[in-house]
Amino acid sequence: MNLLEYLRSAFLGTARARQEHQQAVLSRPSIGSGLSELRTLVGDPATDHGDTPIFLLSAGWRSGSTLLQRLIMSDPRVLLWGEPYDECGIIQALAQTVVAFRSGWPPDDYYYRAAKPEVLAGDWIANLFPAPAALYHGHRALFEATFAEPARLAGASRWGIKEVRLNVDHAHYLHWLYPNGRFLFLHRHPLDAYRSYCRYGRNWYQTWPGEPVFTPASFGRHWRVLTEGFLRDAAQLNSLVVRYEDLAKANGDLLARIEQHLDIRIDPSVLAEKVGSSERGGEQAWVSRLEKSLLRRAVSPLAGNLGYTF
Repeated sequence: MNLLEYLRSAFLGTARARQEHQQAVLSRPSIGSGLSELRTLVGDPATDHGDTPIFLLSAGWRSGSTLLQRLIMSDPRVLLWGEPYDECGIIQALAQTVVAFRSGWPPDDYYYRAAKPEVLAGDWIANLFPAPAALYHGHRALFEATFAEPARLAGASRWGIKEVRLNVDHAHYLHWLYPNGRFLFLHRHPLDAYRSYCRYGRNWYQTWPGEPVFTPASFGRHWRVLTEGFLRDAAQLNSLVVRYEDLAKANGDLLARIEQHLDIRIDPSVLAEKVGSSERGGEQAWVSRLEKSLLRRAVSPLAGNLGYTF
């Protein structure tokens, strides 16, 4: 080993470790790639369970998600949790755990093969993993205990979650857990959503405390990333995409499609009821030209493609 490589090894790690790390980074592991590997290992064991939770995912804050949540819950059989434990990032953290799964990891000989514990005591067991199906069922068990069972105890036969932070990768994770789940993706004109957000102080987080959304640029990026993913994978996830602007008009055809997609019965009179709105009486926050420019840049060109002009 020459002096240069000796110093590199001391300060940066061995050549082999650096090369393997570079290959891992270049492979761009993701929730999607991890789920693909897990499907190979586990399959979709829940496809015949009949569970049909409702996942309402909105492209950020102040986009009408609570209104749509209330509309869905006008069916007395449904309880839709609203951004449960939002700053904990429960779903994001759980979804992130699947990223590491890839071809060759975990090695096949890491998995437990039904040997008795006393036999294993004589083997190399530094890495001894339950079967991947156990991990899958562990993820499901948390959702069942945290969301499904409390809904049933409240008298609801169906449950669901309304969220404003989850992206399409998280939707794929939820679809892996609940292949029969029903998805709704909601988006609104980003300027209208941002103007409404300003009335709340612009102090919320995408992930607490490391990813604040304090600026028009960060608000716009969040909107664009979520909306792009929702539109791209809507068909793959068998989801219904809803524009807030259509929902606010009490469009009868849209309400019928929501009912059919979710297999529920809704009371349209909910749309006329203002509950906790920050914009009563037409009152709106003022957005400066600079803020508007920064927001427009962050959401372009997608916003324009959707007919949202500034």
